[in-house]
Amino acid sequence: MKQLKARIDDYWAKHSSQTSLFYASIVIIILLFGVAFLLLRAYWQHSRHQKTLMFQNKLLEEERDKQKSLNSQLQDAIQSKLMFFTNVSHDLRTPLTLISEPVSQLVSADNLTHQQHTLMKIADKNIKILHRLINQILDFRKYENGKLKLKLIEIDFSQTINEWLESFYSIARKRNIKLTLQAKESTPVKIAVDVEKIERVFFNLVSNAFKYTPDNGSITVFYESDDNKLTFAVADTGEGISERDLGNIFDRFYQVDRVHPNGSGLGLSLAKAFVELHEGTISVESALNKGSVFTVVLPVKHVSETISELKADITEPDVERELAPVSSDIVFDKEKQLILIIDDNKDVQTLVGELLKDEYNIITAVNGREGIRMAAKYIPDLVICDVMMPVMDGLECCKRMKTEVSTSHIPVLMLTACSMDEQRVQGYDSGADGYVAEPFNGIVLKSRCANLIANRKRIRDLWQDNVLVTPTINRDMKSQVEGKNIDNEFYNRFLEIFKKEMGNSDLTVDAIASDMGLERSQFYRKIKALTNYSPVELIRCLRLKHARNLLTSTEKTISEIAYETGFSTPAYFTKCYRDNYGETPSETRSKLTN
Repeated sequence: MKQLKARIDDYWAKHSSQTSLFYASIVIIILLFGVAFLLLRAYWQHSRHQKTLMFQNKLLEEERDKQKSLNSQLQDAIQSKLMFFTNVSHDLRTPLTLISEPVSQLVSADNLTHQQHTLMKIADKNIKILHRLINQILDFRKYENGKLKLKLIEIDFSQTINEWLESFYSIARKRNIKLTLQAKESTPVKIAVDVEKIERVFFNLVSNAFKYTPDNGSITVFYESDDNKLTFAVADTGEGISERDLGNIFDRFYQVDRVHPNGSGLGLSLAKAFVELHEGTISVESALNKGSVFTVVLPVKHVSETISELKADITEPDVERELAPVSSDIVFDKEKQLILIIDDNKDVQTLVGELLKDEYNIITAVNGREGIRMAAKYIPDLVICDVMMPVMDGLECCKRMKTEVSTSHIPVLMLTACSMDEQRVQGYDSGADGYVAEPFNGIVLKSRCANLIANRKRIRDLWQDNVLVTPTINRDMKSQVEGKNIDNEFYNRFLEIFKKEMGNSDLTVDAIASDMGLERSQFYRKIKALTNYSPVELIRCLRLKHARNLLTSTEKTISEIAYETGFSTPAYFTKCYRDNYGETPSETRSKLTN
């Protein structure tokens, strides 16, 4: 019995150990499967991640290759552009020389009329600018090809910069710009540089400061030196440069204002090239509406113990030609019609003014916003407006003038260097009456101006005939002048106000202008432009027209009609009636009874 019990215990012990082993084996197997699954999952994830990385690397490589291709195309395009400009510049030099000398001779001639002399000065100024641009292109091409070399000479920079700056004082005085030179030391600053190239760098920086600094602003030139470097800077209180453009302004052909460019985009890049040839650096700090500071740092080198005597290549006349607008004295004639020229280029203003001043009075504005103000103030007979201008462009200016009551009738001739049909469509959609493409022919410009003014006169004559054609002022005012444009609405509004106040003998032009929401001068010019009558003449004619209708259609007495139509006395009514119709009111009425 004991043996059986022992054998049973032994059996259960074996069974228990085998069961434990079995469960342990199952757990181990499960764990092994879990580990295997995790390993496989990690492998799959790693494979997917590798594939993703490979795909992304492929995309990056494709993007890199694409970027390289685009950069290569860009470089090829830039080189092609430079090559084209270089070839063209070489071709332009000969005809430019043949043009330059005759024009220079004519500028100093004493047998020209004032207009011819002004036109020659404009031509001479722009020939010099074109010559400088051609030289810039050729020099930049030499720099690109590594053929631009330095000709170092020893100079006293403190004396030289004073001589350079001397050429700018005259234009600074004319524009009320405060131009100052500041230096930390008064001793000579000896340095070896290529004077021609550094002078052009200086001229470029200072002339840019003048171009972008408004009148009554300030420009400061600063320099200092030590044994290792020379630093000079040009600071202005001009428009400034946005952060977006700061990193690109030294790039080739880059222009801060892409819509209204004020240069070729080569000046600063060439300045940087000249500075880098000297192993120096050029930098800029700027903020919009606060001004800019351009800083040039040159390493101090010496090639001689003797300072060379120099003569400035860029003289005061050069600066005047480059920066000063050509002035023209225009005398106003009351018998002439008035033309407003809106253009941000002073020379274009002068050129157009000189071409037209014999037939017209001329006033000018430098941007669309000022042009609208001038048009509302003077109510010109024609507006000649450039399309691309700062502050407000020509399209917006034209659109606003055509929607303003006081200026809606004025014809607008757009002046543009862009002859694309899309821009013409935009102009006509804005209300423009005509286009003249630059470069324009003076005869064509005169013809277009005369044509637009004549068309406006014909419309005004139709208004004049139509103003008094209605048999009675008591009819519905809106039916008296057909159409729904601004001019018609203006005149209908005038008739409504006049109808209510017609019997008031104390009615004044000032009172009607106030009710119309216009100044007296604006109201006068608008009525005159629309009807060819002054407001006083128009009011008297309307009163007489209505009085004539009452004489022929009612039994009211002449005195009653006189007071009803706003005449102060019957005697004054009779006088005005006789002056206008060649007969008295009694004679008009007697004709009806015979």
